[in-house]
Amino acid sequence: MSWFIGEVPRDYRDFTPDPTGEKYGIPTYFWKTAPVHLLTRRQLRSVGLRPGGQDIAAQVVILRRHREPLVAHLFDVNQAALKREATPAQLEALRKATREHQLRAAERHGVDRAQFDQPDRSEAARPVNAFAAATERDAADRESGWER
Repeated sequence: MSWFIGEVPRDYRDFTPDPTGEKYGIPTYFWKTAPVHLLTRRQLRSVGLRPGGQDIAAQVVILRRHREPLVAHLFDVNQAALKREATPAQLEALRKATREHQLRAAERHGVDRAQFDQPDRSEAARPVNAFAAATERDAADRESGWER
């Protein structure tokens, strides 16, 4: 499946850039030759933007012999919207899910949940790295010839 918009060139030598969009339907550029104001989704995300419902403005193509071309869709920075910020409730839900994921991973390695629920004695105290302790214990068991 190709993400190329327009008729895919049969051979990489048949491809010609189309900055006007006449041949492929939208402006098409070689890699690193697109105008500065056109960015991929990842590039938009890195500067705190999102496409914001706009259509694909152009495409960048990396040609490869005997394989389909690699295609990246580009969006206009001038029409991009700011990234939405997560609400406090969403952030809290993510924190809880991450914590549960970490606890289950620790349990798979033989660490009891109760070790993680012990309160810190001071604010400067770092949490016990129970996962590392379990890994060291497993390595010592393997060295002694005992397997779980």
